[in-house]
Amino acid sequence: MNRAITQNEIIFPEILAPRPQTIHKKQCGQVLVIAGSKGMTGAAVLTCRAAMRAGAGVVTLAFPETLAKIYKDLLPEVMTIPCSATSESTLSYEAVPILLEKSTNFAVVVIGPGLSKNKETQKLTRALVKKLEKPLIIDADGLNALVGQAAKLLTQRRAETIITPHEGEMAGLVNKDLKSARIIKNDKVKTAREYAQKWLVNIILKGAGTVIAEPGGEVIINGSGGPALATAGTGDVLTGIISAFWAQNIKKPFRSACTAVYLHGLAGDKAAAKLGERSVIASDVIKWLPAVMKK
Repeated sequence: MNRAITQNEIIFPEILAPRPQTIHKKQCGQVLVIAGSKGMTGAAVLTCRAAMRAGAGVVTLAFPETLAKIYKDLLPEVMTIPCSATSESTLSYEAVPILLEKSTNFAVVVIGPGLSKNKETQKLTRALVKKLEKPLIIDADGLNALVGQAAKLLTQRRAETIITPHEGEMAGLVNKDLKSARIIKNDKVKTAREYAQKWLVNIILKGAGTVIAEPGGEVIINGSGGPALATAGTGDVLTGIISAFWAQNIKKPFRSACTAVYLHGLAGDKAAAKLGERSVIASDVIKWLPAVMKK
């Protein structure tokens, strides 16, 4: 079995290779983000902004149509797909056909940030995980929708997948109670490797010493980041960075994920050094991202 390697620097520099002078925005990675609901509009904003800062050439947000004014004002650089909404201003199952149709234009699809636990929206999520034939990142409420069906839905996918659970979400995905999260936390390498191989996905098991595992058994332990990242929204930022790097390196999901996790942590470290670890908020990580990418 492959041993886990600790990542204390960028170990896959090709993910940030210089761009040709003649490159077009659509060659810089096109990302579709399916996210947002009433009360959690910020998750989609953070994901999209992080993807743009991480170099995605085109980012498009699909969201409940009842939230259109909010996103129009907050995301001027982001394209939008207003979709059918439930009475609770979450994505309606009726949006499945249009999202499947639109997804064909993108390199990578993200589903989950701020989607809510609305039952109809969870039904939409499961349908998209099953039917989408594009590289897919599943995060946050996207993962919550898979509880009880993760193994079946993930192993049947016809394209590469990255999932981004923390220990509690991972416990739910493997059908164990939250007490098991402590066991998972104590041996993240074993858990991430085992289920990456079982489910044929790339797993980013978040927490102190985030673990990234791929279906072939390779595992990286991340060495950057600290308590400053323990604040709402930093997971959404990470998902945006992963999506951008992967869209620009479509055949390298694992290496893209490892690089994203490291730079996300490093940006958090830089923000903490400047502001103090108690004062860092998620948007500060986006603010510091260009500096750590440039180095």
